[in-house]
Order: sequence, then C-alpha cells, then structure tokens
Amino acid sequence: MRAADFRIGWRLLLREPGFSLMTIAGLAVACAACFLLLGFVRYSFSYDSHVPDAARVYLVKQRINFFPRPEWDTRTMLPLRQVALDSGLVEQASIAVALPQPLRAGATLHEVELLAVEPMFAAIFAIRPLAGDLAAALTRPEGIAITRATAVRLFGHTAQAVGQTVRSGDETLRVLAVLPDPPANSTRSWEALTGPLSRARPAADRTLAPDWQRGGVYLKLKAGADPRQLEQQLQQAVDRSPMALRFRTSPLGKSLTGPAIEERLLALPEAYFDADLAAGRAGADYGKRSTVLGLAAVALLILALAVVNYVNLATVRALRRQRETSLRKVLGAGTGRVATQFLAESVLVTLLAAVLGMMLAWLLLPTFAGLVDRTLTGFFHPLRIALALLLAVLTGLGAGAWPAWLAIRVRPAAALAGRDNSETVGGLWLRRVLTVLQFATAMALAGITLAVGWQTRYASGADPGFDPAPLLVLDLPDNPAAPEQKVRDFAAAVRRLPGIAAAALSTEAVGRDGVKVVQGFTTRDGRDLRIETKAVSPEYFGTYGLRPQFGRLFDASDRPDGDAIVLNAAAATMLGYATPQAAVGKAPFTTGGSVIGIAPPLRHQTLRQRTEPFIYVLRPVYGVLTVRTALPADSVTHAIEPLWRQYFPDRTLTLQPAAQFFAANYEQDRRLTQILGFASLVAIALAAFGIYVLAAYSVQRNTRQIVLRKLYGASRAAIGRLLGREFGLLLACGAILGLPPAAAAIEHYLAGFVERAPLGAWPLLAATALAALVALAATARHAWTAMRLAPALALRE
Repeated sequence: MRAADFRIGWRLLLREPGFSLMTIAGLAVACAACFLLLGFVRYSFSYDSHVPDAARVYLVKQRINFFPRPEWDTRTMLPLRQVALDSGLVEQASIAVALPQPLRAGATLHEVELLAVEPMFAAIFAIRPLAGDLAAALTRPEGIAITRATAVRLFGHTAQAVGQTVRSGDETLRVLAVLPDPPANSTRSWEALTGPLSRARPAADRTLAPDWQRGGVYLKLKAGADPRQLEQQLQQAVDRSPMALRFRTSPLGKSLTGPAIEERLLALPEAYFDADLAAGRAGADYGKRSTVLGLAAVALLILALAVVNYVNLATVRALRRQRETSLRKVLGAGTGRVATQFLAESVLVTLLAAVLGMMLAWLLLPTFAGLVDRTLTGFFHPLRIALALLLAVLTGLGAGAWPAWLAIRVRPAAALAGRDNSETVGGLWLRRVLTVLQFATAMALAGITLAVGWQTRYASGADPGFDPAPLLVLDLPDNPAAPEQKVRDFAAAVRRLPGIAAAALSTEAVGRDGVKVVQGFTTRDGRDLRIETKAVSPEYFGTYGLRPQFGRLFDASDRPDGDAIVLNAAAATMLGYATPQAAVGKAPFTTGGSVIGIAPPLRHQTLRQRTEPFIYVLRPVYGVLTVRTALPADSVTHAIEPLWRQYFPDRTLTLQPAAQFFAANYEQDRRLTQILGFASLVAIALAAFGIYVLAAYSVQRNTRQIVLRKLYGASRAAIGRLLGREFGLLLACGAILGLPPAAAAIEHYLAGFVERAPLGAWPLLAATALAALVALAATARHAWTAMRLAPALALRE
C-alpha cells in the first residue's frame, strides 16, 4: 500500500460524510467497548503478577466446619507459620494480621488498612521503600511504614513523612519508611505496615502467634517443594490444635463427620479466581473466571458485529463503484492495484475508528471502573495502544478482503454496460446469515439483561420484615475498646438525645452478614445442635417496630444474661416442635433458657440463601447500635458526635441507613445488569445498522423486479410485504438461534436464588419485540423508497 492509496481513501471518506461518520462511529463504539472489556479481562488475569516467583507463593485458607454455612477464609491459625517453617519445605513465611485501630495524625482520625507483618513479608512481596528503613519499621515496636497515598492523606505530602508520628489509641508510632502504593490488582492490599511486636497491637497479642489466633499466613515454598505434602502437615497440626480439640469434645463438634477445621494451600496467582473465596462473605473482592471470560466473549462478539456491519456496508459501496473500478482497469490498473486501494481504504477506516474508540474509552474509563467496582490502572500503556492499533490494521485488512475480492472480479465490459451490478448468490446469503447472527446476539443479550435486571429489582425490593426507612445503624468499636458497660452507657446516652425515638444493641445489623455467632446446644432429648445466635439488647424488637408471631418479645422487664430466649420459626421447626407456637413456654435445652416468643421473619440473609434457624438472646456481645429516628442522617451524626468523642475518642464514627445493607447485597447484580445493558445497546445498534445496510442493498438489487411488479399492477402495500417477508424471516431465524441460549443463561443465573421473581417468558418475548421494532425502524426508510420507485426512472437507468 502506498501513501497515495490512503489519500484517495481519505478523499472518498470526505466525499460521503454521512457514510463516513456512520461507519467510523459504529466501529469506534465497538472498539471502545472491546478496549475496555478486554482491558478488564487482562487486568483480572494479572492479579498479583507483580509478585516475583508468584507461583511459589501460597496463602493458607481455612474453613471452620462447625458453622451452619461453613465458608473458606484467608484467615487461618497463626502458629501454622512456624509449622510450615519447621517442615523444611518453605523458604520464607510471614503472618499478616489486620489491625482495625485507626491512626490519628494531628487532631484527625483516619481509617487506614494497617497490617502487622514480619520482615519476610516485604521479601515475599518485593516491597522496596521509597524512603526510610523498612526493616526498622517492621522490627521496632514504635515503627510503622506507610504507602505514598497514605502519607499524602495523613500529612499532605510524602517528602518529609519519614520521622513524623501518628497515634494508635494511646500509643505513639513513628513513620520509619514510605512505601510505593501496592498495585490495584492485588489480592492482599495494605496502606500501612508494622511489625508483629508493634505497639499498635494489643499488649497480649505482641507475638508472632498468640494462642492460636487467626490471621493471614503467606508462605514462599522452596523450588521443587510439594505443596500437597505441606498441606497435609498443616492439616495435622490444626487437628492437634487446642481449638480443634476443644470443638471436638464440645456439643458443637460431636455431630461433625469430617475435620472441624480444614486447611488448604492456595497459590497466589490462583487466589483472585478461587471459587471458594468468591463464594464467601468477602466474595466481592474476588472474581469469577466464567464471568470474566464471558466479558471477553462479549467484547470479541461486539467487535465482530461491528466488523460485519462494516463489511456489509463496504460491499454495498464496492458494488456501487463497479463502473469506477472498471474505468481504472481499462486505464491500466492491475488486479493488485485495485485490491490494494480497497484494502487501504478499509485500514484507514479501522485506524480512525480505533483512535476515536480509544479516546472514547479514556472518557468512559471512570464510569466503567465504577461498573466493575475495581480501581483500573495501566489501561493506556504505550504497548497496549500499539497493540490496539496493530489489531486495527489487521482488522482493516480482514474486513477489506471481501470488498477487494468483489472489485477484482468486476468485468469492465459488463459493468460499463450496466449488466453487472450485483454480487453472487453465495455472497448475498453470507451477509444474510451474518445479519441473523447479529439479531440473535442482540436478542439474547437483551433478554438476559431484562431477566437479570428484573430479578435484581425484585430481590432489592423484597420485604425485609420491617420498615428500614427510619432506622440508622452505627458500627461500634470492637472489644477491648468498647467494654460492655461503656457500650451500654453510650446507648443510653443516645436514647436521651432529642429526636431519637429508640436505640438498640445487637451483634450485627439485619441484612449484613459480617458477624456470625454459632453456639452448640444439647436438647432435652439428647441431640447436639449448632444454631446461630443473635445477641441483642431488650430494646431490639421495639426499635425495629416488630410484633411477635406468638408469645412475646424482649422488653425492658427482661434483664441481660437472663434465661429468656426468642426463636424464629425455622429454629422452632429445627428443635422438633410441631408448630412454632408449640415452642412458646418450653425450655428446649439442657443448659436452661425458656422460649418466651416467636419472632417474625427477618431477612438476615439474601434471597440466595434459605432462612436459617436463629435464637435471639440477651447477651452483652454487641457490634452495632440501631437508632430509630425521623431526623436526617446528617443531623443524627451531628448530634451523636460529641457523645462518640466522649466514649470512643480513638475510633471513627460510621452511621449508615439500615436500607443500605439490603441494597449492598445485590450491588454486583446491579453492576452486571448495567454491563449487560451497555453490551445489549451496542449489539442492538449494530444489528439495526446491519439490517439497514441489507435493506438498502436489497432495494438496490431488486429495483428492476420492483418496478416490473408495479407495472403489472402491484400496489405499494404488496411491495412493502415483499420486503417485509425477507426481513421478517431473518428476524425469526435470529430468534430461533438466539433465544434458547438466552433462556439457558437466565436459568443458570436464577439457579443461584432460592426465591425468584415471577419471570416466565416475558424477558425473551420483550427482547424479540424490541428487536422487531428496531428492525422495522431500520428498514422503514428503504421500504418506503421501494414503494415510491418511479418505473420510468428505474427502467431508464
């Protein structure tokens, strides 16, 4: 290809600005979508790729099987670090314990993701300080290392952060190192690091592995070491641990058939896509391989649809330019020169579309990052831009091959005489098949989007069992920062504030699955059961505005640590009572405790989980304070702040609407709906463009047939039906091809819910109707043109 070929192509684009704008814009939108989606796919598969020898780095994950819903967690027993080192299979090892204490810089408290780690942690993750001494920060009790972003947040700069001090509770820490910010696609993130003997840890925990407590354990195995052998040794150590033995001899563990606690080694490169971790309560921090690969398929499909549209349009233009091509051949242009011209025009179009698409992707990147809930970086690296431009060139060559082939086959004599203005029957059917595939894809994506969106709307709006509108939830500090009496005094002070109708303490907010307390019980008939307990204060049910199903609920007459208990209906059934009402007044457990009532159903879980048995007890183990008020959240926060500073001066105040927890449960579903919706709109637009081009060519190709029919008396309606049958058949074929896979995908998605929205077949029918309207709108102009063709003018051409 020569520069002159591109200049000619540029002049052709300027000669038909409408065609050029439509073509380049359609390809640009597809390029932007493809660039963002494939960039996210690469980003997802690059998690922890910055860690050297990542394949030899393992984290220890754990599952405690005595929970009603056991799930895998990245926290394990800290002594396993030493067990791993003693095995001889490990080169480096470190604990990583999250410290929830905020840091005070000056008079301001900051929530900082602070980890207590060993110096080997820095070696495993290849952390090199930007300034200061990292080894000293991780070994000296007063030392702390902070990231660059944290330094800016705490002190407003990084230049003089080393040597500055911060407060952690009553302790003073000194910044001894400034670290680079960890990559956004890291499964283990941090904003500050300190050592295991740090003053930031409670005095009783200032050791590597206090009393079989839990935290992260990272291991770098020696070259050639067998991770399965090490996994077996870790499991044996846990089986002999005091915690496991205590569980085994308790009523809680007698009914277990397998290990009380399970240990697994997980290679760091596999952590992000680990299905066990993605199914847990921290699942939002992990990815699903099938979802990411599905996005890759959608990206390539969108690009393919756009290229198909361009090929269709370029084919129509090539057919219209047969006389021009014939003249070039008559004037001496060889086959290669003709083909090169068409290829150059195609490459020019795809390059312009790629540049415009990357500009559009740059503008949309913040919105896209919000959709996928990730901090996306490195998207516009020069190498990635170069690869995108190279792909655009290759796409242009591929897309221009068919129009170039048609141009090569032009017979000058026939074309100049006006007898060769159509492509082969095979080529026409190929473009019809491609149009069918476009509509099949558009209908499938639209149907799936409608179903996912409807189920998400249904789940988000499901009755939680109470009215969350007047309720605000305040997270309390964990012990020992919030001892029992201080928490009770604080709650009492909040109740006395003007505008506060009620306030109640509980272990966790309804709708948030963050804290689970499971207790073992022995029933009067000798059964050992594991039942989740909800520790609440006497004001709990009144604050939520709840009435008992049977019996009564807690009130001010019930004292904390009393023997009164409240069940939900599922717990009464689990205990063997014929009806929930039959449990009232009974003492089902050998340890005592009388059932005073049956609580109404509350949605402590999402619609993906069945209602679990719960026992409500009056125990001083509290994590949240729920406030009933008619005041706005900002006013309540302003009123509570002085009390908060009085009772918990070293903790930050976090007040959230109770309804927010239910919305958060389906945030991933909402993002999935938005991503699918965007993909559906692009697919529908491309399908509309494709059938628009096909309709234009159909009218051009059948002009003589249409005018002959009109000469023989065919009405405009008959001409319209002639064209409508062709496009209606294409639409029907698209529905037959696209709707069954869409139905299977919808069923797969809904299988994860125990309670479904009443869907039926309406999402698929609505998608079909939408596709029909789009096809009608796209073909109406050309159908009207065909119906208004003047026979004399058409026969004269």
